[in-house]
Amino acid sequence: MTSRARTTKTADRSTASAVHASTGRSAVRPGTFNLAGELFTPAAARLALVDSDISGERAAALVRDGAEVAFEACGCGGGGPCRPVWPEVAVVSFAAKASPPRISPRPSAPTWIDVWAGDGTTVVFCHGDVTWGSVFG
Repeated sequence: MTSRARTTKTADRSTASAVHASTGRSAVRPGTFNLAGELFTPAAARLALVDSDISGERAAALVRDGAEVAFEACGCGGGGPCRPVWPEVAVVSFAAKASPPRISPRPSAPTWIDVWAGDGTTVVFCHGDVTWGSVFG
């Protein structure tokens, strides 16, 4: 087999991988979930759930340490009819220094905060009736 033939086969495999990555269960979906349940940042970093049902204080500490924030208000988890909202990092950092997010004592929707991480990125994901200063809620 010549070097040229090997290059062509490699290129064909790369193209097939790229097509598979953009379709199907494991497709990259910037800013939301794919069918495999993976969350992606708007910049397409692939994330996996690492902790669920964390406190507001822990969420604020993670953001002060550089975590990004995503939010969805309906309590569907972000993979249902709504898409996660990704507030600007500067706004969330300011809010995290001022106070932790607050979970409504009588939520009208499923409500929790979880942590997702991957590709060197950590995301605090707030669901349902969570308020955090002027960021959301």
